[in-house]
Amino acid sequence: MPPDIAQAHLVLSWPLVEYALRKRDSYPLITFDAGFDPRDRKYPVKAKRGYHSTALTREEMDIPVVYSTIIPEMVIVNQKLHLWPIHLKNPNAWHTLRIIDVFRAIYDTYAQPLTPQELSHFGEDYIRRCQPAFAQRCQDSPQFTHIEERRGLLRIDLLRGRRIFKGLVPIPGRPLQWELLFDDGH
Repeated sequence: MPPDIAQAHLVLSWPLVEYALRKRDSYPLITFDAGFDPRDRKYPVKAKRGYHSTALTREEMDIPVVYSTIIPEMVIVNQKLHLWPIHLKNPNAWHTLRIIDVFRAIYDTYAQPLTPQELSHFGEDYIRRCQPAFAQRCQDSPQFTHIEERRGLLRIDLLRGRRIFKGLVPIPGRPLQWELLFDDGH
């Protein structure tokens, strides 16, 4: 890792920064429901422009994660889903990661069904409290509800309904690592 990157946290591009911290800069609110694949045309990452939300443009999807330098890799961690850190790495070290890579990696990591060992790790009581979020995600899905139900409880369901991307914040003392924050969308 180059010394300039190792010394300080880099400033993320606006779509990855919590809206409350950047709304005065006139950038739109980003909406991403991590329960659904951003590759699906029914659930794209959206930007609220005025009174309407529209899918990000190709140019917005291709915005680099950081403008000031090329970062070919990064790690994203959510406190409640810390068992599954998200490792992003561009196979071409001369190309930087894009914001769409971040949204796709979040979905890909948290859309995995829980294994029997993972279910056991969280315990029956907690899993039971996650059932309403699971049922809501199945109902919200672009798929038929029964198809989503057959997949079973996913990692994202452990957040109990908090599926809406809120932003990334740097983890102090850990260059190229960010904490992933979610909101419930209300």
